[in-house]
Amino acid sequence: MYQTIVIGLGSMGSSALYQLAKRGVKVLGLEQFGIGHAKGSHSGQTRIVRKAYFEHPDYVPLLEDAYKGWETIMKESGKQLFQKNGLVYFGEAGNEVIKGVDFAAREFNIRVDRIKNEKLKMFEISSQFQALIEPEAGFALAKETIRTYVEQADNLGAEVQTGERVMGWRVKDTYVEVHTDKMEYHTEKLILTGGAYTGQLIPGYAKQLKVARQLIFWIKTDNPELFTPEQFPCWVIAEPNHLGIFYGFPIIPEEEGGNGLLKVAHHVVGEVIHPDELNDFNPGKEKEKITTILKEYMPQALGEVAEVTACMYTYSPDEHFIIDVLPETDTRVVLASGFSGHGFKFVPVVGEILTELALDGYTNHSIDFLRLNRF
Repeated sequence: MYQTIVIGLGSMGSSALYQLAKRGVKVLGLEQFGIGHAKGSHSGQTRIVRKAYFEHPDYVPLLEDAYKGWETIMKESGKQLFQKNGLVYFGEAGNEVIKGVDFAAREFNIRVDRIKNEKLKMFEISSQFQALIEPEAGFALAKETIRTYVEQADNLGAEVQTGERVMGWRVKDTYVEVHTDKMEYHTEKLILTGGAYTGQLIPGYAKQLKVARQLIFWIKTDNPELFTPEQFPCWVIAEPNHLGIFYGFPIIPEEEGGNGLLKVAHHVVGEVIHPDELNDFNPGKEKEKITTILKEYMPQALGEVAEVTACMYTYSPDEHFIIDVLPETDTRVVLASGFSGHGFKFVPVVGEILTELALDGYTNHSIDFLRLNRF
């Protein structure tokens, strides 16, 4: 019998496990694969962390708390999980991304500077584009963050079982019964952070959640010395001829948790798949598109496409997160899903929210816009 069980130890589940252990809870984390595996939404080495949120202004207060959480976990672990090397946004003046960044910066007093395109080394951007830079933004090391949260939780007394698949769960009179392929567990509260596998944990929600493949391209550039984190920021281009945004990162050296390659991707709803189909893809057209974008906007980054990898994004109907207590579970089951490809930067604060919902029945964080009743 546990006080809380967390199903799925990816980004959000590992953070929740840590927060629960920090509160002295008898907690079990169940993960069907391994810690930091490549079969979910968090693979691909890095994720952008930013505050000037163009998706929705209500995210910004959560980001303020997330930034505090990043500082806390780095201080406690002694690891540099989040590096503020800046983020440059490019787009036409009327573009929704540029307008959204501008609005968030003004509304929440976030430092975002305008910069002349010709002053940005390594980029060749049309004079019709605006260029904004957010100095306090940067990148987080995704896999290392998850491993660190689990390690810290383990140090605080959490139990972790990997390679154990959950087959089902049900609410009983005074507890929740969880069945895996190895064991039956009982718990007072249950937190579901299954990512792309949420539809298998809650079949009734499968049609509301869309799992899509996201391809990531790794470039062996001819000029690697130009793209170190010290001199090359993260970047976003709202390209007028394509939906979504193109984005990328500096080269992270192997000794710092990277692979020595330049990461570039296109953030747009990809091909809808079953999770088992993650690595069944032909990158031909996407590869051509990425190469064309680099040739136009970052010619010095051109080089061999050394590798193409894939991860999965789980989209909610409105592409905003789902964080709430599941109805008809006597407040015993908490769900976090539908992070829609923009959730990783919130990892520290989402862990806090899930812990508060499970243990206290409420949270002081403003999440009304993320609750289930909006659907």
